Amino acid sequence: MSFGDKNVRKGVRAFADGKEYAAQAGTGALLNPRVDTTFKAMLTRNTSEAKAALKSFLEAATERKIAKWELRPNDLPVSFVGQRGVSCDISCEFDDGLAADIEMQAFNQEYDYGKRAEYQVSRLEATYLKRGESWEKAPVVYQISILNFIYDFKGGAKSDEEKRPSPVSRFAMMRTKDGKCLSNTLNIVFVELPKVYGLEESLDTNTALENWAIFLKDADNPDKKDIIDKLTCKEKGLMEAQKSLSSVSTDMDLWWAEYRQEIYERDRISSIEAATKKGLAKGYEEGLSKGIAEGLSKGMKEGIKEKAISLAKKYMSMGHSAKEAAEFAEIDESLLL
Repeated sequence: MSFGDKNVRKGVRAFADGKEYAAQAGTGALLNPRVDTTFKAMLTRNTSEAKAALKSFLEAATERKIAKWELRPNDLPVSFVGQRGVSCDISCEFDDGLAADIEMQAFNQEYDYGKRAEYQVSRLEATYLKRGESWEKAPVVYQISILNFIYDFKGGAKSDEEKRPSPVSRFAMMRTKDGKCLSNTLNIVFVELPKVYGLEESLDTNTALENWAIFLKDADNPDKKDIIDKLTCKEKGLMEAQKSLSSVSTDMDLWWAEYRQEIYERDRISSIEAATKKGLAKGYEEGLSKGIAEGLSKGMKEGIKEKAISLAKKYMSMGHSAKEAAEFAEIDESLLL
């Protein structure tokens, strides 16, 4: 299986080596659009299909009509020495001041994507306004993350939208008391691809971005060909995306990139699992040793205590008071009452 997905084309384990895996470039098989190198190639190559697909995706993600745009460098400039850099899969700037960063994340790297997205959208905003310009010139910016896993949102009751699992979640700064938006300048969009299941039956009523999520999740899955065909016949932007994906899937270098990324991820997961097992085994061994030692110590203390009580009771049977017996045996008087 590839990248944790079910019922998709054969993954790396079905091939002898990377060379055999990359040979799929000439077979008509499709690359995995959830791999960042493929995702970027599908939307940014200098072809009419890629340009149309990118325009369609951006309009779906931002819910705005886009006349034209310009791709810009992926690495945002730093403001001071040592500032953490930000690199995105696709960074766009529009003629009306709107800006967007699009990022594909195939694997859960075990860090807080919420904070990461907030940091990225803030850095994106900070790159535009020049010294002396009015705040009104600050552009609207979007940070768009396509996640091939379900993100665990922190805190708060589930909204009606969350109770109806949608792959799309939109965030903006707002007043916590009543949800009134501040300025809609900073916008974050999460697309969680595993949540598309069930949306295949409502292609006509899904949002444009929900249908894009279905495409990204299953475009390379032969078992989902009928659904993808329905989508691409219904929406021109997705048809162009499919054409672009087919085109880049003839590139052997991209197949090698996909192979290396999957091998890297499998190695990473294996390392985590091995470290976890080692940690559990060590913890069990240390806990067992500690438990035995504590048990012996406790047992010895209980034995000494019982012996002292027995001795004190014998002392009482000789006519001494409980207080005198407790003092004699060096125990608490309450143990004799």
